[in-house]
Amino acid sequence: MKRINILYGGKQYSISGRDIDEVKEDIRSAVEKATPTWLEVNVGEGRFKRASILLSPGVDVSVIGIDADD
Repeated sequence: MKRINILYGGKQYSISGRDIDEVKEDIRSAVEKATPTWLEVNVGEGRFKRASILLSPGVDVSVIGIDADD
């Protein structure tokens, strides 16, 4: 997997160097907690900037795996 795209709040973010199932498990675990949890992502193209998105129940999050061939 080249990277993982995250759609959150109508914007696209990305994560690289992680397994997609691991990220999905982190998100699942976060929304089950009583307190919101931050997920570290990248924002932008070319030169990425670090960002944090807040995960909590009811927040729409999509996880999209991008293969090296895409």
